Amino acid sequence: MIVFIVVPNNKSLANYVGTTLQYLQNPSKDRIVVSRGEDIPFIIEELSQNGKKAIGLTGRDLFKEYELSNYNSKLIILKTINWNDKKALFGKPVLCLLGPKDKKLEDFSKTLRVSINLKYKNLAKKYLNILEDKGYRFAKIYLSGSTESAYSNGISDLVIDIVYTGTSMKKANLQVYDKIFESDFVIIGAKND
Repeated sequence: MIVFIVVPNNKSLANYVGTTLQYLQNPSKDRIVVSRGEDIPFIIEELSQNGKKAIGLTGRDLFKEYELSNYNSKLIILKTINWNDKKALFGKPVLCLLGPKDKKLEDFSKTLRVSINLKYKNLAKKYLNILEDKGYRFAKIYLSGSTESAYSNGISDLVIDIVYTGTSMKKANLQVYDKIFESDFVIIGAKND
C-alpha cells in the first residue's frame, strides 16, 4: 500500500496532478506531500530508503535530470502521461537551446557564454558535450530563475532553459535553436515497491 503521494506545487502541473489523484481514487490529504517538482525524485528515494512506500508526480525532464545525477538510482517511471497543452508552444515543456532572433548557432564564434537553468545542469552538460565535440567551447553560467534576463543583460550569448508558452523567450528577443529534451508528466516510484 502506498503511504505517501508526493506532488509538485507547480501551477502548470495542477491539471495533471488533479487527474492523477482522481485515478488514485482521491487519497486523503494527509497522504499527500507537496514539494518542488525537481525535489520529488529525491524525496521518493529518501522515503523508500526509510521503508516508506511512496510515489511521486513530476515532469519527465526533472526525473531525467535526477537520473543523470544518480547513477545508482532505485527509482523508475511507473506511468507516463502524455503532456498535451494547447497553451504550450510545443504542446509540452521542452528544454531548448535559445539564441538571438535572426541568427543561427553557426553565426557565432566557437567560444560562447551560455546561461543555464540550474535545474537542468546535467541535461545541459550532456547536450553541450555534443557541441564541444564539434569544436565549440562554453563558459557555463548556472542560474536559478530567469535565464533569459542573463541574455538580455549581456551576460550570456545563449540560454538553455525550459520553453513552455514561449512568452519570456519572445520578450527577450530569443528563438529556439535546438530542442534538447521534450517532457511529459510521469508517476515515479522505487523499483521494489
